[in-house]
Amino acid sequence: MREVYLPENNLEAHLVQGLLESEGIECEIRGEYLSGAAGGIPAGNTVSLWVPDAQEAAARNLLRRYEAGEFAAE
Repeated sequence: MREVYLPENNLEAHLVQGLLESEGIECEIRGEYLSGAAGGIPAGNTVSLWVPDAQEAAARNLLRRYEAGEFAAE
């Protein structure tokens, strides 16, 4: 598994996970609940998205398009 994206928050994590999975790329969210372990104290972003090694290149290509705003609602 390879870490491919650090979302701003849990909402973006699930949005991007859905985008990746809609293109057939398996995606795992890690660290989603770690902020709660800090007792509500902001501990920085702990959420990251991971994909299988074999799908890393495809995921990074899709993420470049996402970051360029290609999927933004008009």
